[in-house]
Formats: sequence, structure tokens, C-alpha cells
Amino acid sequence: MKNPKKFIQQQTNQMLNKSTEHLGQFKQFLFAPNLITFVISVVVGNSFGATIKTLVNLVFGLFDFTRIWLFSAQHTAYYNRITQPFSEFSSSLITTILIATIVFFTIRFINEALIVDPVNKWGYNQVHADALQLQKQNEETIALQRQILTELEKLNQQRDSR
Repeated sequence: MKNPKKFIQQQTNQMLNKSTEHLGQFKQFLFAPNLITFVISVVVGNSFGATIKTLVNLVFGLFDFTRIWLFSAQHTAYYNRITQPFSEFSSSLITTILIATIVFFTIRFINEALIVDPVNKWGYNQVHADALQLQKQNEETIALQRQILTELEKLNQQRDSR
């Protein structure tokens, strides 16, 4: 080794370049639309499943309450057949709404703060973006056609007036 300082500097640069490359790959993996879609599906789906379960418990609690109240010999109403499932359903519904809100704002933060390229943003739809661009071009074309039609009508009127 002729110059150990230069060798150490080259090794350091090489290591930094590789770690930066790996960090970029990890960021690309972490913000991949398929992974984010999967995570959202699992989180919101789990919460929604719990809400449906408590809703079913509430409905069956109402049936049990009605059955006991109508067909029981003592007509004793068991209000906890309704109140407990109702409170569980309310709690689960509020939890689902809060989880969905948190997921929404997290994805919004990721899209606005961490991802610069709009193509890489979660929820980016190339077909929709193309459709919007085509719609704008069609509107411009229609405006130009109307302008041409107006000019042709003026020319026809001038020709007919002669």
C-alpha cells in the first residue's frame, strides 16, 4: 500500500455508497404501493371485522331480549342482553373510525412529506391521471373547433353579403 490514507478514504466512500444504495432500496420496499395496500387492508379489515362481530352480538342480544320478554313466564327483562352488546358495538365502531382516520392521515403524511415523485405516491393512478389529461386536451380541442367554426361562419356571412 502506497497511500493508506487514500485507501481508507476509498473504502469509506465505497461503504457509504453501498449503505445509501441499501437505504434507498429499503425505502422503495417500505413505500411500495402493494405493501402499503396490504398493511391498510390488514389493519382496517381487522378493525372492521371486530365491528361486524359486535354488531352481530347486538342483533342477537336484541333477539334474546325480545324472546325472554315475550315468552318468559316471569316476563323479567334482562337489559344487559341489549346494553352490553350495544356498548361493545359503539366502542368497536368508534375504534374502527379512529383507526381508519389514523391510517388515512399516515398515508397522507407519507405521500406529502416523504415521497417526492407523484408516480411513487400511494394511491397514484396513472390511468386516472391520463384520463384527466385527455379530458383537458379534449376541452382545448373543442374550444379551438368552436373558434374555427365561428371564423368560418363569419367568412360565409362576408361571402354571402357580397
